[in-house]
Amino acid sequence: MAFGQQLSAVRRQTGLTQEQFAEELCVSRQAVSKWESGRGYPEMEKILYICNRYHVTLDQLFAEEVALPAPAAVQPEEETPTLPQPTLQRAFTAFLTNLSPKNKWLAAGVLLGVAALAAVIGLFLKGGNSDMATTIWIAAIIVFGVVEAATAGLTSIWFVLGSVAALIAAVCGGPLWLQLVLFFTVSVAALAVTRPLVTKLMKKDIKPTNADRVLGGVARVTERIDNDVPTGAVYIDGKTWTARSAGGSAIEKDEMVRILRMEGVKLYVEKES
Repeated sequence: MAFGQQLSAVRRQTGLTQEQFAEELCVSRQAVSKWESGRGYPEMEKILYICNRYHVTLDQLFAEEVALPAPAAVQPEEETPTLPQPTLQRAFTAFLTNLSPKNKWLAAGVLLGVAALAAVIGLFLKGGNSDMATTIWIAAIIVFGVVEAATAGLTSIWFVLGSVAALIAAVCGGPLWLQLVLFFTVSVAALAVTRPLVTKLMKKDIKPTNADRVLGGVARVTERIDNDVPTGAVYIDGKTWTARSAGGSAIEKDEMVRILRMEGVKLYVEKES
């Protein structure tokens, strides 16, 4: 028997119409009809609710839903092809292929930034002039700025500030060693100052889950809560949840209760004083 037929049998055994069943699950009658006709499945949260509410198991609901494949015919052994030996080029290509677009921009920016720093250090070792250093710092500012704009993840903005400080030193005629010191010092300082603030602001955008919203809230008992039977349901925030008494004592219908914790899809409650 397929899932839809099992679900229909469970509903009929409880004496509910499709409309009443849909109201219990907070969905439309059309959704229930679609499930029972085998044209779709409910969300996992609702499947677990059905199992707990109507005392059926997942095995019962999905009995014979998935047919076992026929055993494959034994094929004659074939010579195993020799796999190509891994090389540095293949490994690097696989690494780049698996990167997300954002991380590809980041990797490109880091490589170009390292190249710019290597060029500045090379100038320092060879005694290059300040005009060449100014050009390199301007290029570094552009590269790090483009990477930051492409990723929008505060990954290279600190290097932009460090490059600006080094560029000012270069324009003022400062030696290359001073430019490098300013670049690293300002970049590290900017990272240390701004990163904690950004992390704190990003945490404010985290939205609570359904469990976070109902925990600690007050709900109305829609079915007598009795852990020994077991039965019980509560209604809160437009949804009906399976409920159990946290203290073990029975709670009558229409009582107001406070939600203490959630285990799976069950809410554990106590009578509101």
